[in-house]
Amino acid sequence: MSEGEQEEHDHFSVVYNLIMAAWGSQAVRAIAALSVAEHLDSGPLSAQDIAQRELSDPDMTHRVMRAGVALGLLTYDADRGTFSPTPLLEVLHENSPTSLKYYAQAAIGPAFWLPAVLLPETVAAGSNHTVQALGSNVFEYLGKNPAEAQMFSAAMAELSAPVIREAASVIAVGTARTVLDVGGAHGAFVSELVQRNPQLAGSVLELPHVATTVEDQARQRGLEARITGIAGDFFDAVPAADIYLLKHVLHDWDDASCRSILSNIRSSMRPGARLFVVEMLVTGKGASLGAALMDMAMLFATTGQERDISQFNTLLTASGLRLTQSVPIRSPYYVMEAEAL
Repeated sequence: MSEGEQEEHDHFSVVYNLIMAAWGSQAVRAIAALSVAEHLDSGPLSAQDIAQRELSDPDMTHRVMRAGVALGLLTYDADRGTFSPTPLLEVLHENSPTSLKYYAQAAIGPAFWLPAVLLPETVAAGSNHTVQALGSNVFEYLGKNPAEAQMFSAAMAELSAPVIREAASVIAVGTARTVLDVGGAHGAFVSELVQRNPQLAGSVLELPHVATTVEDQARQRGLEARITGIAGDFFDAVPAADIYLLKHVLHDWDDASCRSILSNIRSSMRPGARLFVVEMLVTGKGASLGAALMDMAMLFATTGQERDISQFNTLLTASGLRLTQSVPIRSPYYVMEAEAL
């Protein structure tokens, strides 16, 4: 094979593997769903062993785990017929501090996988085809499917955990006494900030079916006396606070919706109140792979997008807010601080 033919072959292989990565991600999802990482805590096991524990088909379980070997998650001892974990598999273990077990199942589950199939049609039309794929938008779909909604919430908690730790470490609360997590799910972010700052009392503004879980989660952290859930809709009104947190929210929505959320925060701000927005940023050098792929999810599943700092600045200014600083944390995330104009 000539040098030119070899290069052509290499390019073909790279693009082929990019295409087939879709099937690889579903294999990862299946390995997470089968709790392979947890089962291998006790030592090497055969696919038959795991199939018996999970009540799955032995042959198909073997084939999925064989794919896991090719993906670098597992090793296989052909003499013994057993599989062992690699360090990568630890990330799919529910007890790992960097676990993505539930994110692996939710991010490419029906709520996002089905709209993703219609990405070419979305780009052609200039609007997503989520309603055609799911019968409603993503958030309404999750509201009608509690099991998927629970998985999605767990997935978001996993994805956010390392970002939350870093974001909380760069937020100076000063003399603030109250903090409100706007659209903060079960309250992981506000809990981290409250734990670090004993003078703070926290609350989470969420839709009613989510808000009821906030205090249960706070109780598990021993913070039930300091954190409450508030049932509401950030498009209607936002309660007053000294500090507002807005993490992974604006990227879900179009500019007009973002201005509505931010304007409601601005309207409720006490004198000296501050807003901290945590999002991925597209920088002047372009989008990182993580931000670019998340932007594709926003493109086919929501009306939102990943934005650069100038776009956030425009949204804030139009909502009566001023960007005061932007601090990089875990790439590609930033903590953006804003105050009233």
